[in-house]
This record gives sequence, C-alpha cells and structure tokens, in this order.
Amino acid sequence: MNDLKNNDIKADAQAGAVNISTNDVSFQPTVNLGLNGRGDLASFPARFIRNARKALNPIGAARDEAEMRSIEASSIADVVAIYKRAFPTFTDGQLYLMAHGYNTSASQADNLLNVLERAGKMSDSNRVGELPESCIDLDIQGAQTAYDDDLREIWAKLISQEVSSGRARSKRTKKILEQMDSEEANQLFSILRCCLWAKVGPNSVLTPIPVLLKTSEDDSWTYNGGTISFESVVAMDSLGLLSSNDWITFTLEPKGGLNLFSSSSHVLLINNKDEKIEINLGYANFLKPGIELIEILDVPMDDRLMSVMDTVLETDVIYKPLD
Repeated sequence: MNDLKNNDIKADAQAGAVNISTNDVSFQPTVNLGLNGRGDLASFPARFIRNARKALNPIGAARDEAEMRSIEASSIADVVAIYKRAFPTFTDGQLYLMAHGYNTSASQADNLLNVLERAGKMSDSNRVGELPESCIDLDIQGAQTAYDDDLREIWAKLISQEVSSGRARSKRTKKILEQMDSEEANQLFSILRCCLWAKVGPNSVLTPIPVLLKTSEDDSWTYNGGTISFESVVAMDSLGLLSSNDWITFTLEPKGGLNLFSSSSHVLLINNKDEKIEINLGYANFLKPGIELIEILDVPMDDRLMSVMDTVLETDVIYKPLD
C-alpha cells in the first residue's frame, strides 16, 4: 500500500485558495478555505472550523481502514486528499468537514460553508480563539440546518457577533434556532419589525417590547393592521422566544411621557390628559432567547408602526429618526 510520502501530495496557494492534488486525486473547494502551502488555514470558514477541532479527528470509514490507521496526517490537505480517494462522490465541502470530524450530507455542508462565508464578511474582528470549543461546535451543528436564506442570515449574524466580541451566545438560543423552519423565521421577523425598546422596572433596564395593537382593520387573527398574525405570536411562544401570558403595562402621569427606541428612531408618547393613563403595547413579553435574537438581528422597524400607534393609543405620538 502507498503511504502518504509516496502519494506526492502538493498544496499550492492560488489567489488565497488552494489546489490540492495527488497522482489520482484533485480537490478544488467551491468555497475559499484559504489553505496555504503548509496546510495552514487562512480564511474565516477554515479558521472557524479548525477552532472546533484543535487536532484532526478523521472518522474511520475509508475503503481501506488499515491504510488510514497507518497514515499520520500532517495537514488538513493530506487528510482531505485521502478522503477524496476513499469517497469520490462526496462534495469538497463534505470532505473538508469530514477531515475535522463532522460527517454531513452535501446540503448540510453547503449550508454551513455558506453561513461561515457570510459571517466572515460581516465580522469586524477575529476573536474566534477566545470562544470555547463547545460554542463553535454548536454553531457548526446548528448552521448545517439553515436550509432557508433567512435562517442562513440569522446564523451568520450570530456567529459574526460571537467572533467580533469573543462572547458566546446562549446554548438555548442556538437550540431554538436549530429547530426553526423558514416559515417560523418569517414569523419572527414580522414581530421584530414591530418591536420598540423602553426602560423598565426600578433599575430602568432597557427592554424590548413587542407592539401588538388592534386597529379597525384587524380581526381576532391579526395585529397592527394585519402586519402580524396571531399564529406568529403563538409560534414564537411555542419556540420559547416570547410569552403571551406576560406583558408590561406603563403608567403615564398627566402631561407625562414615555420614551421608546428602535435602532433608527426615538418615539415619545405623551399623555395630554388631566388624569394618568395606562398604556399596554401588546399582550406579550420577550424571553431571554428572544431578546438575544433581537440584539443579534437588529431588524429595522416597520414604517407603518407609527401610524398604527398614533391611531390606537390614547396619547400623542412623536417620532424622530436618529441621526
């Protein structure tokens, strides 16, 4: 049997990517994995995956396991080339992930590499080395399930923020995202577009508030003039992103006001009555995973929301875009 030394494996950097070849194997990644001539990893997807597997962990499923066990892998390129020969029908993404111990389908590999490529473009720094291995492992497993473009964007933003800050997001939030389908992602975005922040409680903690108001256009199945469905609220409740059994009520003194914020605007509600009034923006409250996703996604506010609030609430609504 040929060993690695007799296989004449070469890896040459070509415009930041790689062309790995043996006498009978060719590996040309569809996503730039950034291997250089020493087998090191340079691109974001490659660096991220490698941090989840500090040492190579090849799975023993090659045609000739005895040969595989006899080979001491000296680089990712070597292992990928070996797997390419053993599994000629596997995609390059599958082979690359397999070399790190992740056995995926072709579509799962595509999902993950698509997410990581996006995350690399979004990230303003690289602190991936500060993230625990368990965090990266959960991200890799979760991003494989992102079959929808919205879900890929959510995972990319989550990973980008983790890498930029060096701070891992919660396991619970990631498990919820892993369960989410494309319809639920759309339902989530519809609610986040109608979300404002307010200072709540004795410590004035800045808290996101889902705005769920009934206009004359709404029946029992919609909110905010039909922009949010009752079904969406139920779905987010079932996922554990919000609770429809809990909500926040604000008390406004005569001539008093309530400051609300989005990422792009400041909204002031003013009570021009001579008696105090109670304001309820919606019968729901975000739970911790929901708050995390709001922070991660930073979804722009729906332009129609101010008109809905002005029509429904017993206050004057003053809206000012933030500079």
